[in-house]
Amino acid sequence: MSQIKVVSYNIRHAQGMDGTIHIQRIAASLAHTKAQLIGLQEVDKHMPRSHFIHQAKTLGQLLNMHWVYGPNLDWGVAQYGNAILSYWPVLLYRQYMLPSKGEQRGLLEAVLQLKHSKVSFFCTHLGLNQEERAAQVKEILNIIKKCCYPCILVGDFNDGPTSKEHRLLTTILKDAVGIQGSIKTFPSHKPQEQIDYIFVSPEWKILSASTYTTLASDHLPVQITLVLTLEDEEVYKNIHLTKK
Repeated sequence: MSQIKVVSYNIRHAQGMDGTIHIQRIAASLAHTKAQLIGLQEVDKHMPRSHFIHQAKTLGQLLNMHWVYGPNLDWGVAQYGNAILSYWPVLLYRQYMLPSKGEQRGLLEAVLQLKHSKVSFFCTHLGLNQEERAAQVKEILNIIKKCCYPCILVGDFNDGPTSKEHRLLTTILKDAVGIQGSIKTFPSHKPQEQIDYIFVSPEWKILSASTYTTLASDHLPVQITLVLTLEDEEVYKNIHLTKK
């Protein structure tokens, strides 16, 4: 399989560091990365503050990508949550609600068809409370352990690489961004800490990791390049063919 570029980006409902809501600026930043798989957090749908735009749909149209949306908060027509954009078709998607004490958080999964292989792509945004995040990570791991395809997990995890939650995640996943050491992602105008990550299951080979400099949000996008090893690709293809 050829190389794949993946991005995780908290877009803060397209509000840039200048305070302006500008969805086209988010689209331009994402286009510059040339990513084929994108996980987005803090995405609005028909919210007054972001001019009633369906942001996931709009970004999908602007970038000519397939898209799915997972609302965590719902006020009828107006919603707020995570989104996934994909160059490849989305076969199915699921929204999981995570245990939350403050703002409701969720995990969005899209199963994608990449040539001969299926891949599960997850996007999340964890809570602000450490106890809450620990419970959310445990639930995410329970979900991923049941996954029968190679996995990618992206998101804003609201904690650093020395956290308990990071240690739990890396018991079964690899920190794909960590291959470059510490990469600062927040705040975007003067990055001081890393709270945005991409984790992958062992079948993936990570080739590179970096941020992309943009002030379109208060976070920087993190981007990686990776490849699914041929041996594991064949294993998963055979599992798919024999699975009832």
